[in-house]
Amino acid sequence: MTARKKLYVVVAWILFFPLAFWAAFQLDANQTPLNFVDLALITFLAFIVSLFPLRVLDTTISLMQGITLAVFLYYGLVAELVVTLLAVIATFIGMKTNWIKEYYRVFLNILMFAWLSIISACVFYFLGGETGPYHQNESIHLLPIIGFIIVNFSLNHITLYYIRTKVYGHNCSFLGRDLWWDLLSETLVLPVGLMLFLLYSQMDRPAIFYVGLPFLTLSIIINLYHSSKQINDSLQKASEIGQQLSEHLKVNDILDIFIEKLIAFMPVDFAFIYDADAGEHLEIIRKYESEDGILTSVPIKKQEAISGRVWSTGKSICYHKAKAWMKISQLFFQGKAESVVSVPMIRNQRIVGIITFASKEKRAYQKHHLIILEILANYLAVAIDNARNYESTKLKSEQCSLTGLYNSRFFEDLLTSMYDRREYFKKPFSVILLDIDHFKSVNDSYGHQSGNEVLILLAKRLEEFMGDKGIVARYGGEEFIILLPEADEIECYDIAEQLRFFISDNAFEVNNDLTDKLRHHIYITASIGIATAPHQGEDPLTLIRNADRAMYTGAKQQGRNKVAAYTG
Repeated sequence: MTARKKLYVVVAWILFFPLAFWAAFQLDANQTPLNFVDLALITFLAFIVSLFPLRVLDTTISLMQGITLAVFLYYGLVAELVVTLLAVIATFIGMKTNWIKEYYRVFLNILMFAWLSIISACVFYFLGGETGPYHQNESIHLLPIIGFIIVNFSLNHITLYYIRTKVYGHNCSFLGRDLWWDLLSETLVLPVGLMLFLLYSQMDRPAIFYVGLPFLTLSIIINLYHSSKQINDSLQKASEIGQQLSEHLKVNDILDIFIEKLIAFMPVDFAFIYDADAGEHLEIIRKYESEDGILTSVPIKKQEAISGRVWSTGKSICYHKAKAWMKISQLFFQGKAESVVSVPMIRNQRIVGIITFASKEKRAYQKHHLIILEILANYLAVAIDNARNYESTKLKSEQCSLTGLYNSRFFEDLLTSMYDRREYFKKPFSVILLDIDHFKSVNDSYGHQSGNEVLILLAKRLEEFMGDKGIVARYGGEEFIILLPEADEIECYDIAEQLRFFISDNAFEVNNDLTDKLRHHIYITASIGIATAPHQGEDPLTLIRNADRAMYTGAKQQGRNKVAAYTG
C-alpha cells in the first residue's frame, strides 16, 4: 500500500470511528442493562477464540461472529461493537502482526467491522427486531436475525473484495474460493451464536462456560491437528525437494534448485550457504537477496556471528526478531532483516556447511520450518558431496594427467556438440592442430623427464595465449588441438600464425637429466594445420582429419614451423 493510501486510512479512521460509536449509542436507546462480569467473560471468550481460530485446509474459520451475534441480541449494539473491536485486535495479535509497520491494517479492519455492525443493526431494527433476553413464552423473530446475518455477510465480502483489489491492488475473484469458505463458516458458526444467546437468556453465567469451553476445546484440537498436518505436508515436500536434489550431478544446479524451492516454500529475503571445509573460515558458495546490495560477505570463524555459532556448536538457531541476534551479528543484513534461522549441514557426523536464512518479517520461521530446513540441509550436504565426487571423477576422465589440459575424448565430445548446435547458431568454427617439430631430439638430448617438462610448459603457454578465445586440449603425444568456437578460416589462420611465433620466440627452461644436470634454455617450433567447419569437415572426425592433413602436407613436408590451411 502506498503512503498516500495509508494516510487516507488514518484520516478515515479519525473521522468515522468516533462517528460509529455515536451512531451505536443513538440506535441503542433501549439496551439491556449491562452485567459487566458476564460481559467481561464473554469478551474474554471472544478474545481467546480470535487468538486460536479454526483452521480447515488452508482456510481460517473464526467463531468470533457467533459470539458477537449473541452479544448483540442480548445486550445491544454498543456492547457488540466493543466485543467485536477487541476480537479484531486479538486476531491481529494471533497473526503476530507488526503493529508499527502495519498500523493501517488495524485501523482499516476496526473501521470496517464497526460500520458493518452498525449497518447490519439498522437492518435488524428496520425488520422489527428487538434486543434483550429471550423468554420462553415468546417466539423468536427470525426475520430480523436473518436480515442481520445476510447484510453482515454480504457487506463483509463486498468490502473485503474492494479493499483487496482497490486498496492493496491484489488480483482476486469476487466469486472465488474465499466467498464459499466464508459462507460455510457463517453456516457453521451463527447457529452456535444463537444457541449461546438462548442458553444465556435462560441460564445466565453458566451458559457462557457450557458453550465457551467446547468452543475453546474444539479450536485447540483442530489447531493441533492443523499443526501436525502442516508438519506432515512439509515433510512430504522436503522429501520431494530432496529427490530433486539427488537427480542433479552439478553443484551449481543443486544450489540453484535448493534456493528456488526453499524460497517458494518458506519466507526468505536473504540467504547464505557456506562451505565449512574451506579452512578456518566459512566460504560462501551461494547467496541470495531479494533486494540488491544488502548482504555483506565477510569471513566468519567459529563462534563468530550466527553462522559461526552454528558451526561451533552443531546446533540450529532460530531468532524471531532482530533484537535477539543484532549484538552477535551486526555486520549482516544492514538492518533489513528480522527473523533468522541457521542450521548445520552434516555429512558422516561432520559439519560440512551452514545454511542461514533471514526474513524481513518478525516470527517468519515456525517450528516446522526449522524441522524441514534441518532435514533438507542434510539432503543438500549429501547431494553436494555426490556431485563433487562425480565432477572430480568426470574431470579426471576428461583431463590429461600430465598437462592438466582436456584430453582427446573430451575434445571430440565437445566438437560433436558444436556440430549438433551448428544449425542453431549458424556460425563457422575452426580447429588448430599443432605438433612439436623434432620432439624426439629433445628427449634424446635432455631426457624424457625434460621432454615432459616441455609438454607441461607448452600446455600452460597455450592456455595463456588462448585465454577465453578458444579451448585447448592435448590430442596425443606431442600434439595439441584448439577449438575456436566463432572463428572463420581467415581469423583462425591469423591466430595460428600468432601462436606459431609465440611458441618459437620464447625459450623453455628445462633440466638436463642426461649429462650436466643443469637448467638449460631451449627453443622449439611447431607445425600447425587448421580446418574450418562446416565446409572443411562435415563431421568432427573429418574436421580433425583435414586439419591433420594440412599440418603434415602443408607444414611438416614444407620445412616445418609453418601454418597450413586445409584446401581439399
